[in-house]
Amino acid sequence: IECDKCNFHTYLHPFKETLYTSFPVRWSNCAVYCTYLSDKMFRQRSSLLFTAIRYSSSKYVLLIGCENGAAGRKLGCEEAVRVMRQSHFLEKCKIAHKWAATIQETQSGRQQAAIPGVSKLARQLASTVHRWIMLNEHPVVIGGDHSCAIGTWSGLAAALRDKGNIGLIWLDAHLDAHTPDTSETGNVHGMPVAHLLGYGDKTLVTVFDDRPKLSPKNLVYIGSRSYEAAEKNFIDKLGVKIFSQSDVDKLGIEKVLNTAIEIVSKDTVGFGMSIDMDGFREEDAPAVGTPEAGGVIADDFLKAVEKANLDKLLVTELVEFLPRFDKRRRTEQLIVRIIEAIYGNKFSRKNEEVHQRHRK
Repeated sequence: IECDKCNFHTYLHPFKETLYTSFPVRWSNCAVYCTYLSDKMFRQRSSLLFTAIRYSSSKYVLLIGCENGAAGRKLGCEEAVRVMRQSHFLEKCKIAHKWAATIQETQSGRQQAAIPGVSKLARQLASTVHRWIMLNEHPVVIGGDHSCAIGTWSGLAAALRDKGNIGLIWLDAHLDAHTPDTSETGNVHGMPVAHLLGYGDKTLVTVFDDRPKLSPKNLVYIGSRSYEAAEKNFIDKLGVKIFSQSDVDKLGIEKVLNTAIEIVSKDTVGFGMSIDMDGFREEDAPAVGTPEAGGVIADDFLKAVEKANLDKLLVTELVEFLPRFDKRRRTEQLIVRIIEAIYGNKFSRKNEEVHQRHRK
């Protein structure tokens, strides 16, 4: 079957016709290119009385660009998507990828005046992430300042709400757990975690629905080393697990990452990783808006990711890249290396699982 809008072919389950005859709905890769068809399929699916099962044989990631920067301490993160779209490092990426969408912020001001614009962008991003998760794709969100996380994880939580809770690993130098009432700066990029947990501004808490997107027990921080007392007290009261940078230095990133994955995988349908580039050492990722001394060693993180169990990883988010400081393009290159490490691991494991099931 071909889409009459873009002529992109659908595909069947690779192990032949039984799935098609039992479940006579064909889901299409065309949704990557053709919004018309994906919307049509959603309407079709909701009107049918039987279950349509889509086997995702895709071995590519869908890149979702989020051009936002008004909520950050410094302007410029909104340029990251443009730079990554033109990146020769990304062009040579070992993981197949397709740009699915780019979302642009609506400027409503700076500091807390940015909230209306952040809310609008978060709702658009949440809807986009929701769509691709419902189609069993592998979204990678490229920010943008970290306020975009409100949209990313609200969309994932809504897509899987009927199946269970989601987990989240937050690799960041900061806790990002302020509310508008506790923040000294008013910068919304320091507030996404609180809003995902259900606290703060009503327009940001209610993206997609009015329920918390995360449970504290399903959230783990890695690399935290700079925060204010108010947000630390807030996180501690909720019982969120924090692996500070000193914990990473003492235990090693491999052990910390594996433990974090165990925590966010327990009693969840899957998990995501939100990676702020300031979580890494400045020599590895110099182009960030809020640099802090120390940080995770990038090479060690990549080695740990390549060996980790990422079977339940659903979405990856990479944020706070500020291109004008990337004189030697190290941060740009690291973003691509992270995508290669994560999805090289995930797709190779998925291939092995499929072959094992087929042999059985």
